[in-house]
Amino acid sequence: MSDSRNTKRHRDRLASVFDADMDPLEKYTEQFEVADVDPFEPFLRDVLGARDITERTVRGYKTLWDQWCAHMDRQNRHPACPNAEHVKRFAHYELMEKGNNPRTVSEKLRKLTDLYQYWQDDPVYPHPINFNPICLAEARIDLSYPARKDPPRLTISDLEEVLRTITHVRDYAIVLVQLKLGLRATEVCNLRLADVALSNQAVSDHYCELGTNSRLAGRDDAIFIPHIRKGNKSRRPRLLPLDDETQQALVEYLLVRPNAGDSALFLSKNRHGKLRKKAINAVWKDAFHPAYAETEQHRAVTSHFGRHRFTTYWRVEQDLNRELIKYMRGDAAGSTDIEERGAIDEYIHSYYEDIESVYRNQIYTFDGEFDR
Repeated sequence: MSDSRNTKRHRDRLASVFDADMDPLEKYTEQFEVADVDPFEPFLRDVLGARDITERTVRGYKTLWDQWCAHMDRQNRHPACPNAEHVKRFAHYELMEKGNNPRTVSEKLRKLTDLYQYWQDDPVYPHPINFNPICLAEARIDLSYPARKDPPRLTISDLEEVLRTITHVRDYAIVLVQLKLGLRATEVCNLRLADVALSNQAVSDHYCELGTNSRLAGRDDAIFIPHIRKGNKSRRPRLLPLDDETQQALVEYLLVRPNAGDSALFLSKNRHGKLRKKAINAVWKDAFHPAYAETEQHRAVTSHFGRHRFTTYWRVEQDLNRELIKYMRGDAAGSTDIEERGAIDEYIHSYYEDIESVYRNQIYTFDGEFDR
């Protein structure tokens, strides 16, 4: 007899001895249906509304609730009346069918636990305090994740060698922007002409929208990365300088950029529309693979490598103050864990003026002209 069948037999026996209900919420399904009340709405209002969290986080909870409702509908059960098996099936679907990694699934279960515990605490709900199907299921699911590999150590010379192989001006500009500014792929996709200020008359004359974002007022050769556009994960917006090398790459691209009437900075080669994250990753894969594909020791170089290289350069190689690096990355000031954050962290603020001269003086450059 398998371990799972043994476990079930033992649990059935214990339930019989103690006259325990192994699915205590099943009997409330019909009553929830009759009530015709969304049990998520009070949690959204009373709990999430009272927390100091971003709209993006709220949207994450809403999306998860929609996914959970769809799953429970397939189980023919009201979403507020799960048992542990329902939760296990949801986790399995997220892992195996949707291909989410264990960390993502674990985070979804954590949010569901937040919601379930709210139902347990509020006396208007029938959820017993000694029964939490999400915690029960999570204890029986393997959500362990293999230790993450470090990216390979690529020197400036190594990167220069790869950059020399990139012959398309757009692709070269994308890789350079990510290496020099530490941008995520989604942030690159979301860049608009208005977010880039370049002191080049030819491109300024051609693109009347260039550099018109109000956050760039009075700035030359700088870029603005917002935090509120869909897919941008940074916790605060930031202004970053554009060094001579990045300026030149952007100018070369803009002089041949398709005139498609789209406000996005980087356009797709075929549709001449806004790029998708997948296209950014393809640019990096074309340039860095197979030489820097995944190995037993290192993860593959992908579009996120630029952010790793950017952070490592400033913290390890330049020993720059952590708060200034956080500003350049778009991280929140102080500790990321509010429980660890001290009073002093609430009074630490970094600005563009704090990093501009440091950046322009210390950012690395690649030698020589590249043929493209």
